Amino acid sequence: MTALLFALASALAWGISDFLGGYLSRRLRTITVIAVSQMCGLAAIVCACALTGKGFPSETASMFAFGAGLTGAAGLGAFYQALSIGTISLVAPIAATGVVVPVLAGLLAGEAVGTIGFAGMFCAMAGVVLASISNPEPHQRMSVEVQEHRASIILAILAAIGFGAFFTLFHTAATEGLLEAALVQRITSVALLGSAWIVMTWRDRQSAVAHPEPGQLSPRSAWVMVGIFITGVFDMLANILYGEASVTGLLSLTSMVSSLYPVITVVLARFVLLERLGGLQQTGVGLALVGTVLISLK
Repeated sequence: MTALLFALASALAWGISDFLGGYLSRRLRTITVIAVSQMCGLAAIVCACALTGKGFPSETASMFAFGAGLTGAAGLGAFYQALSIGTISLVAPIAATGVVVPVLAGLLAGEAVGTIGFAGMFCAMAGVVLASISNPEPHQRMSVEVQEHRASIILAILAAIGFGAFFTLFHTAATEGLLEAALVQRITSVALLGSAWIVMTWRDRQSAVAHPEPGQLSPRSAWVMVGIFITGVFDMLANILYGEASVTGLLSLTSMVSSLYPVITVVLARFVLLERLGGLQQTGVGLALVGTVLISLK
């Protein structure tokens, strides 16, 4: 039960982080939002390690954490870029299917899920897909360019692969020390995304397009920086909560519960942005809750 609560908390934190990150990535450059938010998360984990006296993990754990950092950064970059050009009705459910990777890893490792557990996993996955479905207006359907539509699908698939690999690799690294693994993972992602940000910013300046276009937000705005900070810290918190859940519980079940984050994003859009939830979305939220209850019974 404790592992389930940690997994639910990680889904909540990831849902909030993705909601803010997706919102900001439509108004700022995607790489800016990702790189700066990851730096904020790194600052948070460095402080946590300093306060608890934690350092770097063993060489083996560091390698898995390094892999988690690479795959997680790649998945996050693809996910945010897909959100910036596509729609959540396509991007979220495709990206969420990456949970199949850790689920299969857990089952292959001999985890006993049981009939109720499988039923809960099915309900949870179906809930994520249904909750992420939206019905755009006819003029919105016509305004979406074919190239962007295809690109968002490809990026969402890449995000799913990256997230699935992250779930599995970070779980393995966290078994030898959660904060230590999170530190290496975040250093890796910041190094990768920060380098990409620096290169792209330099190219923009060389092309004389460094300033935001009319109608875009400035990354120096106070509330924008607060939003980016919250995005990074909540993403880091979600990683730690997921790591704790996967170590103390079954990887196959905790990863499935943690993957409910798109449901959180949809619900936030309903109450914060006042977007209406359609019948399928309401059914999806209900199925996700049923799935969580069934998994908890396991």
